[in-house]
Amino acid sequence: MRPTTLVFTHVWSMTFTEDATDAQRSAFVAAMAELPSQIEGVGSFRSGLDLGLNPGNSDVVIVAEFTDEAAWRAYLEAPAHVSFIEKHVTPLCATWSAIQFDPSATP
Repeated sequence: MRPTTLVFTHVWSMTFTEDATDAQRSAFVAAMAELPSQIEGVGSFRSGLDLGLNPGNSDVVIVAEFTDEAAWRAYLEAPAHVSFIEKHVTPLCATWSAIQFDPSATP
């Protein structure tokens, strides 16, 4: 069941290593798309590859919304998320960045 009040947003982006193959990138995207169905407490989950319109952008992004910080922390520790990091992020990540914010507190 999806939460009805989303008050915590997590944005994560990553740049692939130069030697990441197309097959690895495809497997990454497929595994990333499966995360919300495997982890309890994810309210909204959008992800995708960069369109390549601006040099220097990250290659991939996740925008996930949660009911609160506790739900986000549970997502981080969920076995499916830990496995995704170990199998797909760690071997393919050149750089990453993340931010968490409360959209209701944004002016």
